Amino acid sequence: SDVATPQIRITGRREGTAAIIEIADTGPGMPAKARDHLFEAFQASDRAGGTGLGLAIAAELVRAHGGEIHLVEGTIGATFRISIPDRPVELSALRSERARA
Repeated sequence: SDVATPQIRITGRREGTAAIIEIADTGPGMPAKARDHLFEAFQASDRAGGTGLGLAIAAELVRAHGGEIHLVEGTIGATFRISIPDRPVELSALRSERARA
C-alpha cells in the first residue's frame, strides 16, 4: 500500500547537565486550537476515546522533577521534548507543597 506505516520514535540524549527525551510520531500533528491548552487537563483531547489527561499528567510529572516539556514546532507529526535537569529532587517536599495547595 502507498500509505506509510504510522511510527512513534523515542530518543534520549544528554545536553550539558540535562537529560533530553523526545517523543515523535508521524501522525497529523497538533491542531492549532489544541496548542493553546495542550498541557491543561480535559482541554487537548479531540481524539475519540481520549480523556484529555495524558499530556497534563506528563507535564505534572516532568515539572515535579524540575523539568520542562513542550511541543517542538515545525516537525512532521507531533514532537514533544522533555528536559530534566541532572539533579536530585526532594519528592517529599513537593508532596507537602501540593498538599498545602
